[in-house]
Amino acid sequence: MAFTQDAWFNDTYTKLVRQTITIDVGSTTPGVFKGALYTGTVVPDFSQTNPAYNVSPWNTGQASGPGYTAGGNDLTVVSFAELSGVANKVGWRFSATTWTSATFAAEGLLIYAPGLSNRAFVFRWFGQSYDASDGDYEITFDTTGAWRTVLRNTA
Repeated sequence: MAFTQDAWFNDTYTKLVRQTITIDVGSTTPGVFKGALYTGTVVPDFSQTNPAYNVSPWNTGQASGPGYTAGGNDLTVVSFAELSGVANKVGWRFSATTWTSATFAAEGLLIYAPGLSNRAFVFRWFGQSYDASDGDYEITFDTTGAWRTVLRNTA
């Protein structure tokens, strides 16, 4: 098991803020972002320059089996905004996504933008491997988002 955490990719985050790459992270158009599933064999490097789907280390360890297509599923953003009722936090929320008639296992999800040279944004670690056997493999994101972060201390 190589995964121990989930995180934004530092290079992507800083380039978004500095506007050296541009994309609407709140776009609700399905497929602007995709989610690819990975087994625990990948060793993520959150400090990697220009992290991208299908570029090392993300060119190995992708889930495989019936019901899964390389590249994963289109994701649909619900919102990228301040979280309602949660002071000082922003959340990136996605609709649930499902792989049907699935027989495979995965331990994490790489969120990336195909239209931006497959640029990787966030990796979500599930905490363990989950599998499906000729059934649905569904990811339902937490109501506070696939990613959420504190904007400021309230001290």
